[in-house]
Amino acid sequence: MRTISVASETRVAEFRKAVRQRDKMCVITGQPALGAEYDMWTGFESAHIFPLAYEGHWNQHNYGRWITIQPDTGGSINSVQNGLLLRSDIHELFDAYAISINPDVCILYDMKFID
Repeated sequence: MRTISVASETRVAEFRKAVRQRDKMCVITGQPALGAEYDMWTGFESAHIFPLAYEGHWNQHNYGRWITIQPDTGGSINSVQNGLLLRSDIHELFDAYAISINPDVCILYDMKFID
């Protein structure tokens, strides 16, 4: 199981807002957040690709060097580039490693089985 990222509200609020604004849909299933224009995000969550729980590892290995969009607060790990908007159920699968991202391979799978 992935380590769940727990952080203060102020630290991730900017991250969450940036991911929502950019994606406006679950990036895995393609389901749009129908309430997005009203700032209603029920059933959708902003997920860190590299978990906040491992920020020490992130800093130790200088992973922030790949970040070109720096957030105003929270360090490079909270960049929108380290985030995805996911349906809540897909976020659970992501945290359980039932689905994952390989940044070295660009293969799109038919994810209809998830819907």
